[in-house]
Amino acid sequence: MALAALLSACATPLPPSSDGAEVELAQSFERSGRFAVTMQEFAGERQAVQGGFTWLDQQGILQIDLTNPMGTVLARVLVMPQGASLQRTDGSMEYAAGPDELVEQLLGSPIPVAYLRAWLQGQTGVTAERDAEGRPEAFVQDGWRVRLQRYDQTGPRILQLNRNDAQRDISVRLVVDR
Repeated sequence: MALAALLSACATPLPPSSDGAEVELAQSFERSGRFAVTMQEFAGERQAVQGGFTWLDQQGILQIDLTNPMGTVLARVLVMPQGASLQRTDGSMEYAAGPDELVEQLLGSPIPVAYLRAWLQGQTGVTAERDAEGRPEAFVQDGWRVRLQRYDQTGPRILQLNRNDAQRDISVRLVVDR
């Protein structure tokens, strides 16, 4: 559920970059791979989840299928201009006015990861350390420390995100297979 909430947040539009220019995202974008999310509460509780994802972003609609390690779909996240929803395999649904609200409903606190949509395409709205080919490699955005690695034609194949807030440490790792 943590990843569903985390990934659903990424449909929020990316703000202008630090130089005032808009970040341009692909009109149609597809990726799939594996994820691992770890949340370490300062009170001692630790939560970890891992599995797979399929990301399809077309014509303003984002669909993310989340699977268990065996490949069975556990949940589908849909983000459209009119709102966000999460459907579980048992048919139960969660709705929110937007992806950030959905994250807050599911996790009990807001997690500002709205930029993941751009990060998967190797783009940021902030100044970043760059690799030899000029692509973003490491940066901090809205409290998230982000590292993008092993680029292909579409974007980075490894994304590592870390955040420390007053209650917990959060680590997210995405490995793109295709």
